[in-house]
Amino acid sequence: MAVVDHLGWAVRSIDASRSHFETVLGLDFRGEEDFPGLRVAFFGAGPASIELLQPLDAKSSIGSFVAERGEGIHHVALRVDDVAAALADAGRHGLRLIDNAPRQGARGTRIGYVDPGRADGVLIQYVQGP
Repeated sequence: MAVVDHLGWAVRSIDASRSHFETVLGLDFRGEEDFPGLRVAFFGAGPASIELLQPLDAKSSIGSFVAERGEGIHHVALRVDDVAAALADAGRHGLRLIDNAPRQGARGTRIGYVDPGRADGVLIQYVQGP
């Protein structure tokens, strides 16, 4: 069974967005990581958090998302026991696999993305560990 782990929220700038999430929404800053072409920051405690995604490369998937759709919800992350099994199950249910195998995610996790093929365009990310 999966539970919501976090919401991935694409932004143009984490620095420019930070006060909204900390001050206006009252979510505590939990840390930041850099990946090739991507900067991420986590806000909030409890069963689900917000992951801000700032593209560092306009041609990256997040850069394209922001250019085409603007800032907003990019994905819903579901915590699962086994990302590989969740990806295989999603494929059997007709979801389009973006990742065919798990890959390294933020905070020491393993992740995998699928596209549910819905008009709302919100991706599903499976998250496993730590």
